[in-house]
Amino acid sequence: MANSKKYWQGFEDLNDSPLAQKFQQNEFAEELPTDEFLGNESLGNSQTSRRDFLKYLGFSTAAATLAACEAPIVESIPYVVKPDSITPGVPTYYASTFFDGYDYAPVLVKTREGRPIKLEPN
Repeated sequence: MANSKKYWQGFEDLNDSPLAQKFQQNEFAEELPTDEFLGNESLGNSQTSRRDFLKYLGFSTAAATLAACEAPIVESIPYVVKPDSITPGVPTYYASTFFDGYDYAPVLVKTREGRPIKLEPN
């Protein structure tokens, strides 16, 4: 059983092989048709540099990120006709349950003006 594989130890050994020389000669044999994807010849002659393009790209990415991360505005609307059972500033307690996906737990809920403030185990 003869070992016909030849392992190269560096780029110099690889570049000397006839297979590598064949691929290097034919790697970029034909010219790329830039007119097809540019379409307009004025794009190749534009004055915008790569650095300016990256500045615009970075600014637009940052602006889109900040616009997507805005917190929603929650407006509080006071009562038009206040219910008799609610006294402003005095909390109301009621019992409820909490479900965490596996089990139920009884809780005591402290609310002020109908908004829950605190949950305690019951």
